[in-house]
Amino acid sequence: MELKDKVAFVTGGGRGIGKETCILLAKKGAKVAVFSNHQAESEETAHYIREEIGVETIPLTGDVRSEEDINRAVQETQEKLGSVDILINNAGVMLLKPFQETTVEEWDFVQDVNMRGVYLCTRAIVPQMIEKKDGVIINLSSIWGTKGGPDRSAYIASKYALIGFSKALGEELKPYKVRVNAVCPGPVDTKMMEELAPDVNKENWLQPIDLAQVVVDLCLPKMRAVTASAIEAFGYGRPVGL
Repeated sequence: MELKDKVAFVTGGGRGIGKETCILLAKKGAKVAVFSNHQAESEETAHYIREEIGVETIPLTGDVRSEEDINRAVQETQEKLGSVDILINNAGVMLLKPFQETTVEEWDFVQDVNMRGVYLCTRAIVPQMIEKKDGVIINLSSIWGTKGGPDRSAYIASKYALIGFSKALGEELKPYKVRVNAVCPGPVDTKMMEELAPDVNKENWLQPIDLAQVVVDLCLPKMRAVTASAIEAFGYGRPVGL
C-alpha cells in the first residue's frame, strides 16, 4: 500500500496497459480516475477496482485532444477523489503507413492524440502538483521513440517528441519535487497491436501487466532518484517491422 490515499489520473485506462496500470495502482492503495474515450471500458475498469479491490475510483469519458473534456475530467477528479498526485499519460495511437501515403489528417491525428493529449492533461494537472510540491508524471512513449523505422514516421515523430517533452519538463519541475519520466515499451500484446498487425509473430512479446509493473514502480517513493529520464522496457520481443 505504498500509494495509499494518493490520487492517480490515468488516460487510456479502459484497456491494455492503461487498464492494468489502473488496477495495479489501486492495489497499491491509490484512488484512481479512469479516463477513456470508451465509456463502457472506463466503467468496466472502475467497476473491477471498486468491487474487487475496494478502492475509490471514478470512470471518466472524453477525448484527450479536447481541452474541454480534459479540464472537465480533472475538475471532477478533484471534486470526487482529491487533487491529483500521479498522472499517467497512456492514451496513444499508432499508424502503420508509408510516409508518402500518410495524409495531413492522419499525421495531425497521431500528433494530436500522442502529444497534444499529453500536453493538455499535464497542463491541467501540474498546477496541483506544484502547489503541493509533490507529484509523479509518467508518459508512455515507445521503443520507436528511440530509433527510426519504415512506415511509421508520424508515430515515431510523436514518440520522439514525447521523450523530449518528458526530459524537458522533468528538469523544469525538479524545484517543485515533481518527477517526470517516459517509459518506452517494446512490443506489447494489446488490442491495438492485434488490430494493426493480426498476423505478426508475437513470440516473446510483453503482456500489458509487464508494462504496468514498470509504470507503477516508477510512481513509488523508492524511485525518487529517477526523473527526467526515458526508461526502455523492451523485453525479448521484436517490434513489428524489425
